[in-house]
Amino acid sequence: MPRRIGLEIGTAKTKLVVGNTYRNEFKLSSYEVFDTLDGVYTIDEDIDLLRMETPIREAMGRLSVKSGELYVTINNEKVIIRTRELPRVAPKEMLDIVRFEAESFLPYDIDAFYIDYKVLDEVDEKEIGNSEEKQVFFNVMIIAAPKEVVDQYIELALRLKLKLKTVTVYTEAATKYFGKHYLEENKNTLFVDIGNKFTNMTMYEGCNYFANIKTERGIHGMYERLVDHHGFNEHDVKYYMYNYTGEIGEPIRRDKEETVSLNEDNSLKDLQMKLQSIQKANSNLSEADTDLLSLRNREYDSIINEVNRMVEFFKTRKYGTFVDQIYIFGGGAYLSDFSDAVHDTLGVPCEILPNKSYTDSIDKENYELMIPSIGACLGGKS
Repeated sequence: MPRRIGLEIGTAKTKLVVGNTYRNEFKLSSYEVFDTLDGVYTIDEDIDLLRMETPIREAMGRLSVKSGELYVTINNEKVIIRTRELPRVAPKEMLDIVRFEAESFLPYDIDAFYIDYKVLDEVDEKEIGNSEEKQVFFNVMIIAAPKEVVDQYIELALRLKLKLKTVTVYTEAATKYFGKHYLEENKNTLFVDIGNKFTNMTMYEGCNYFANIKTERGIHGMYERLVDHHGFNEHDVKYYMYNYTGEIGEPIRRDKEETVSLNEDNSLKDLQMKLQSIQKANSNLSEADTDLLSLRNREYDSIINEVNRMVEFFKTRKYGTFVDQIYIFGGGAYLSDFSDAVHDTLGVPCEILPNKSYTDSIDKENYELMIPSIGACLGGKS
């Protein structure tokens, strides 16, 4: 049986997993996480995935991989996903209907996209038009992936001498993984993937996919604003983002000339937030440390507001239902006190996604990063 190689080229990190499937389980044998090169994703939204040929080839060499089947996950803002209720018809007819629906929401010519779909579940019978006739409908996920992105993966596979088996999108790959390890029939779960540039939120009603929202909020932007805009030094920002727990401890030692003060309007909200920060934090903190902690909490709030947007969207669309559990993962999973802040603000239990399946083969820090690439390898025949 050919080895399966899962690949996701993220904006900050590229993830490569190697293994085999047995009874619909992916048995991981090795993996690597390495930096995505500058210029692969540009500020102008240009994409040059072929720049990653050499780093991926080198990683394959370290993992002793010379051949295999490639399973790609595309995690890109140019991919467009919509859900629609469509009549139950034969697959060929469904594809025609899906293409017709896609034309209504695509920003430009449909010929620039590869169009696919996935039937999520069956909807109750619905009346057709004004007649009393009823027909069964499907809840369908419509996927539109730009050809410019997919074609680069096709070329990349050829250069790496790998057989490209499937190209899937983040939402579908993650759903495969969550469905296998986390989803429960009577529990509504929200998964929040905090990445370098984006935060990806995927909501499930029981075991059924509900919606995905991708927002331009990530840990890199948070870090840049604190360092470049507010002028704090990199060491302090990293400390308060990843190491400070809000409990009593020693303040950061600074030379006097490094002290930073903020020139902001002292609005009531600002003063309240600063007071909360001071009450929660170490009373021995310097003024600059207190300001940094307050601004860090505001950055947290901006992501939490996006999470709340998904929570409220679910509650309004699914009247009478609530989100039972929030899991956070990705590069921002270990932001200090973040899961507690989500719980305190939204009143929904929130925790870092636990490693339920690969505790012996993936270290704690990398586990959450590997989910999309492992998810791409799940299911199907080689």
